[in-house]
Amino acid sequence: MLQTPWIIIISVIVGLFSNTATALAEETGLSSTESVSVHEVHIPKGADKFEPSVLKIKIGDAVKWINEDDRGHVIASIPGQGTNDKELFAPSMPTGGSWSHTFKKTGEYPYFCYIHYVMMGVVFVEEANQEPPAKIEQ
Repeated sequence: MLQTPWIIIISVIVGLFSNTATALAEETGLSSTESVSVHEVHIPKGADKFEPSVLKIKIGDAVKWINEDDRGHVIASIPGQGTNDKELFAPSMPTGGSWSHTFKKTGEYPYFCYIHYVMMGVVFVEEANQEPPAKIEQ
């Protein structure tokens, strides 16, 4: 009889996870069976840079910027550059804060810190099922 409450709790947790995955899939336009990845970009303390500064992801994937610096930072698209030069604009991320964005369209997305303009990066978004070109033998 004591095992019954644990079975119920586990069933509820599994159900919540399934609903979350379905909601995320609907937001990204992917079926719940396709995998969605979250890639992290760190802003290290005192470094004035993004790590990594160049990221290659698949359509539907998300990027999470994490501020480990002791200053606030704002992620923004570089005006006039990239696939959609107005795609990214985050609210100010305080120390320890983060911001995520899901990319729904292939292309090149250069960005910078709106406050500290020397901090730049780029996200390249490819088709989810894109395979490397076949090797041609001569």
